[in-house]
Amino acid sequence: MAKKGYLLDTSVVSALAPGRQASLALPLGDWLRSHHDALYLPSIAVAEIAQGISKLRRAGALDRADRLDRWLDGLLSTFEDRLLPFDAPVARLAGQMSDAATALGKHPGFADVSIAALAQHAGLLLLTCNLKHFEPLGVACANPLDALPPE
Repeated sequence: MAKKGYLLDTSVVSALAPGRQASLALPLGDWLRSHHDALYLPSIAVAEIAQGISKLRRAGALDRADRLDRWLDGLLSTFEDRLLPFDAPVARLAGQMSDAATALGKHPGFADVSIAALAQHAGLLLLTCNLKHFEPLGVACANPLDALPPE
C-alpha cells in the first residue's frame, strides 16, 4: 500500500542521536518536526542502530551505549505506528533490486538494499545522507542535508 511521506535511512536517523543533533541545520530540524507524521522508520535501521550500541558496549563505552539505548527506546515508541517491517513482499523486491544493481556492476549491502526496497514498496521518498549507496538501486531518494526534501 503506497503512502505519502518519507522513509528515514539510518544515516539520517543517526544524525538525530544524542550528541549529534547540533550537526543538523536549523531549517532541516524544523522541516523534520513539521513533517513528523509523514516520516517512517525502517526496521532495518533499528537493527543497524542496535548493532552500533552493542559495539559501544563491547568497547566499554557503557554510558554512551546506555544513552543511545534510551534514545532508541524513545524512537521506537515515537515511530510505533510508522515502523516498516521487512516482510516477504519487501524481501522479494529487495532480491530483484539487488540483482539489478549487481547487473550494473554495483554491489550494495543487504541493509541498503532492504531499506531501498522498503521505501519503494511503501511509495516513500527515501531520505539519506548516502545517495551513492541508493541511486544504483533505482529508488527515489534525496539528501536532506543538502536541501530540504521536496513536498
